[in-house]
Amino acid sequence: MRQGEIMQLEIPRSPEYVAIARHAVEGIARRMRFAPNQIEDLKLAVGEACTNAVKHGCATEDSPTVEIKCVVLPEGLSVEIRNGIEAGELPCIPVKPDPTKEGGFGLYMIRQLMDEVILNWDANTAIIKMLKKIGASAV
Repeated sequence: MRQGEIMQLEIPRSPEYVAIARHAVEGIARRMRFAPNQIEDLKLAVGEACTNAVKHGCATEDSPTVEIKCVVLPEGLSVEIRNGIEAGELPCIPVKPDPTKEGGFGLYMIRQLMDEVILNWDANTAIIKMLKKIGASAV
């Protein structure tokens, strides 16, 4: 794969389509020659991010889908997941999840699996940008 190459995918805001995003990222990572354990990290992180987007996102006329954008970089693979959210519904993101409560482990897990994670909110859109470096291993 060539540096700077971009692959984009839009999936319906429905749980059964999350596997398509995971498989697409797996194919890209295999072509980039990521190690098998890194591919599993990528699949898990992308699956969790897409599941969060489906579960917590808000389908609108302007944003009826979850958008996944992958960019081949010299150091690895950048994955951006974008979805609409309800105004005022920005989640509180703890540094560590509370094990006594249901849920809240997704973003923590993503941060552990990926080398860089950036969360942004633009108007009513949530964006998670993740980077997995080739040769780097999860903590």
